Amino acid sequence: NIKLYTERAEWGWALQSVLTSEKSVSEIPEAMDDYFCNFLVRLGMSRTLDCFQTEWYELIERGVFTAEDAGLVPTAYTRNQQLEAENMRLRKDLENYKLAANKAKEAFLKMQKERDFHRMHHRRVVQEKNRLIGDIKRLKAHYASYEPVLKQLTEKYQTALRQKMLTSLERDRAVGLLSLYHYAESGVQNTKRLQCCEISGTYVTLMQL
Repeated sequence: NIKLYTERAEWGWALQSVLTSEKSVSEIPEAMDDYFCNFLVRLGMSRTLDCFQTEWYELIERGVFTAEDAGLVPTAYTRNQQLEAENMRLRKDLENYKLAANKAKEAFLKMQKERDFHRMHHRRVVQEKNRLIGDIKRLKAHYASYEPVLKQLTEKYQTALRQKMLTSLERDRAVGLLSLYHYAESGVQNTKRLQCCEISGTYVTLMQL
């Protein structure tokens, strides 16, 4: 245990010296066990990770080898891993950009179709408006030509109506005069009939009849 503690302390001093160096974090060499642990974590192999850590620290504690014996991962591997992670991130960003571009393209095509539809509808409306304006002008000109005829017919109608009223008045007066004439004529005939009856002595008999 003391030996393991000493080795870990020495490894800690070595790691601290690396961390306090002027190199950037991306240039710091990675320990071999950390490299394998990160690799297994990235793949989601949790059971393999537990087995590896158990056996790793067990061998160190038994003194089979030390942490220094494992050494550090070469810079090329670390850099390769960083580039792979960067590549995966860029691919993911590329997929997201492609998805966004496809959505934008679909939205653009939809807006373009709507624009064409509204443009065509606007053209139809303009054509219909122009046609209606032409029909209105033609109807105005057509009815303008009938205005003198309508005025003449209206005057004739008023004249005929006045003549009809005068004719009705003349007819009513003639009917009245005719009725008065018939009434007067019937009165004269009755008077003559009464006189004849008195002369013949049959006045009473005629009255009874």
